[in-house]
Amino acid sequence: MDGKKKVFYSQAELDEIINHSGLTDVSAIFESDDGSEIDHVEYEVEDDSDMDKDYEQPPSSDDDSEEFMDEQCFQSATQALSYADPAVPPAPSADPAVPPFPSADPAVPPASSADPAVPPPPSADPSVPPTPSADPAVPPPPSADPAVPPPVARGRRRSNSNEEDKATRMHDFGTSTVTSKSGYRWNCRPQSSSRVRTPARNIVGPITSGPTSEARSADTPEKALSLFFGDNIIDEIVQWTNKIIPQRAAKYTNWRGGLSLTEPDEIRALLGLLIFSGDQRDNHLTTREMFSPKTGPPVYRAAMSEDRFCFLLSCLRFDDRDTRAQRQTTDKFAAIRVIWDIFIDNCGKMYVPSETVTVDEQLLAFHGNCPFRMYIPSKPAKYGIKLFLICDSKSKYMLRAIPYLGKEDTQPQARGGINVGHKITKDLTEPYHNRNRNVTTDNWFSSVPLVTDLLHNCGMTLGGTVKANKKEIPQEMKEKRTRMVGSSAFLFVNDMMLVSYCKDTSRTKKKLVYLLSSMHTQPTIMPNGMPEIICFYNETKGGVDAFDQMCAIYSVSRKTSRWPMSIFYGMINSCVINSWIIYKENQQTIGFKPIERCFYMQNMAEALIKAWAGKRMFNTRIRRTIKTVINTVCNIPLPVRDDQAGLTVMADSRAPMVRCSLCDRAKDRKTRHRCLGCTRPVCPQHIYTWCVDCPH
Repeated sequence: MDGKKKVFYSQAELDEIINHSGLTDVSAIFESDDGSEIDHVEYEVEDDSDMDKDYEQPPSSDDDSEEFMDEQCFQSATQALSYADPAVPPAPSADPAVPPFPSADPAVPPASSADPAVPPPPSADPSVPPTPSADPAVPPPPSADPAVPPPVARGRRRSNSNEEDKATRMHDFGTSTVTSKSGYRWNCRPQSSSRVRTPARNIVGPITSGPTSEARSADTPEKALSLFFGDNIIDEIVQWTNKIIPQRAAKYTNWRGGLSLTEPDEIRALLGLLIFSGDQRDNHLTTREMFSPKTGPPVYRAAMSEDRFCFLLSCLRFDDRDTRAQRQTTDKFAAIRVIWDIFIDNCGKMYVPSETVTVDEQLLAFHGNCPFRMYIPSKPAKYGIKLFLICDSKSKYMLRAIPYLGKEDTQPQARGGINVGHKITKDLTEPYHNRNRNVTTDNWFSSVPLVTDLLHNCGMTLGGTVKANKKEIPQEMKEKRTRMVGSSAFLFVNDMMLVSYCKDTSRTKKKLVYLLSSMHTQPTIMPNGMPEIICFYNETKGGVDAFDQMCAIYSVSRKTSRWPMSIFYGMINSCVINSWIIYKENQQTIGFKPIERCFYMQNMAEALIKAWAGKRMFNTRIRRTIKTVINTVCNIPLPVRDDQAGLTVMADSRAPMVRCSLCDRAKDRKTRHRCLGCTRPVCPQHIYTWCVDCPH
């Protein structure tokens, strides 16, 4: 039974208890149901609300420990006897340490105490109060009420069960230091106390994350987009696209669409169509489906024709094609390097990140010819162009990006003798050095030299997973046989902490996960049983992954055989997300509820299309049906034809009422309408209507 103990006494011990208690008639006490004699007495000791296992007996010396235990057993047994049957009269104890027992029978007088300091026992009559003890050191006698539990010997409380559970979850190496095969030495105990003040490397200055002063004025989707795709990028695209258009137009003889040069408003309209196709998830559809009056939204036809859309995408260029071969000898990314650098520079200037940033990779799907195309089987696309990104862990804003251009650009002499992950992480975090921010990485980037370099030379802390094959990890951390599932092993140096966590997986019984951190210094176990560093990693590792997921949900990417176009589509995806984050935070600052990203993309597409659609409205070669679509989508009024200028619309006629010139005078029909040719008055019976677009 919970919270209780059972103690059994032999006949000799029972006789001693009876002799000390002064009892004479024991048959009333120790009588079984069948009248037989009892050899052993069973009694229960009640504990308080805490479990008895949480208490220990007070420490005693080696000489009198046995005597102390005998006295405790005797005291507990006599107390149990007194409470076993309230009809049995108690007797005072000869020992002043044992309180006397109250009498339950008023006919039996209580025995006098041998010690004058011991007060007489209380009366069984509840109206008579017990006599208080003259000696405060002597405890008061127990109550005669059997509902009151007997006193319990107080002892020293043991450690909390949570602390014991945490202790079992921490693996002990049985030594003070361990050394890896490379000679890197780790300590098994923390190198700093948990009671000292916060280390300086974990103190972030007064920063306010969010849009910079330059970006706080972006209160519309169009303004937010122009922060990243400004006029300089649009002009660069227009310049090199117009250079290729005449060369491509010469190959077409019977082309229905326009082959004219483009202009900035048309390029913005092209961006608007791409963004709208991503919002509607039409990027995988053919252009015939997109521009069909039956199956496609009218927005596509309002911006441009299907032929013009395809022609512009095929002619889109981002650099001078004549000098590209020369520039590619030193830069494989030369085909789009100019606008890429402008875009990345704008991303870094428009936003201040929080105290934690994330570094990870992104794969832009591409299956064509490219000198630095990658194959990553773990990615959904598997083939594509690899980008290294750094994003804010809280808002998922993309701060910087670096393309992976192959092994030639990552040779040891090109990266200063450090590995690729070390160099990429240091380059991406360069604008935030000496700001005491923390960067979270996965095991492709993390290493002991990177943690040390960022901490001592860049003023940043790092936390992330690390591969087990790193030469600095000792063999003791990799041992699975001696590890319990859910246990954690900690190793320390002055700059960082290494954690090995043993988790249970479905494929294998045990799997060790290794993490490095220069931000954490103590072996803290969270209530869920995981180390604090793992919980922190799970909270901050998803910056780039969430950004990549948002790009995939409303992607503008279309099928292409040119890798610069794949990069361009990726830039548009990143631009839309970054501008939406800035627009959303600006709206929250002024107290407005931000709109969802799908509606934000619709509003942005309409704003980009409107300027070019207004010019198309005055193009005489465009059919009236298309102009009606433009009027419906962009809310632009229909223009008036030149041959109709100065004429009065029939509904607006305010001419005086006169007799119709073609009707019989006897009918006397009055009318306000006049013939546009001869200006004679005519009634509705002699009027034939024509559409304003039809020749007459």
